[in-house]
Amino acid sequence: MGSNPEGGSVSRRQHQRAKTKEKQAPVVQWVVMAAVIVLVGVVVVLKAQQSGARPTAALPEPVEQVAVSSPAVETSAPPPSPTPALLPEAQLDQLLADGQPVFVFFHSNNCYQCLQMIEVVEQVYPAFAGEVPLVDVNVYDENNRNLLYRAGIRAIPTLIFIDRTGQAQGYVGVMDADALREQLQALAGE
Repeated sequence: MGSNPEGGSVSRRQHQRAKTKEKQAPVVQWVVMAAVIVLVGVVVVLKAQQSGARPTAALPEPVEQVAVSSPAVETSAPPPSPTPALLPEAQLDQLLADGQPVFVFFHSNNCYQCLQMIEVVEQVYPAFAGEVPLVDVNVYDENNRNLLYRAGIRAIPTLIFIDRTGQAQGYVGVMDADALREQLQALAGE
């Protein structure tokens, strides 16, 4: 048995409690840090809501219906659109206001899956360029920050297919060429 600083002996149970507290200290620190991070996130969301910004839900993994509230898009390369002088956010808003179907492609130019998806888009999209405008969005371009927030982008590559009525379907990840072709055919054929 050990002894305490006051000269008395420390019981085995007290010794085990002290060791348990030492082991729990890092866990408690991680829990406190996680709570602080969550609290900061809540504050950021509340401030964004007070400023009039409207967060949207994150896009799902499979292709399914998602709501997109007139997002704005900025591109790293000029997309084939009716008004190439406009920023992507303004382009998207104009296309939606005109009731046109739109293919919105969120990506970076340095992630492996994004590079794969860029190749698929370059292979498939040209056949639909005259029927379905493309809004090409590099997520690392600061001018696209508002659009990313509005569309709720949480992962890349993300593809959003918006029909003439404004209904959107989202897909996250690499879509094969045949699936992309089907989605674009559906938009073009409306």
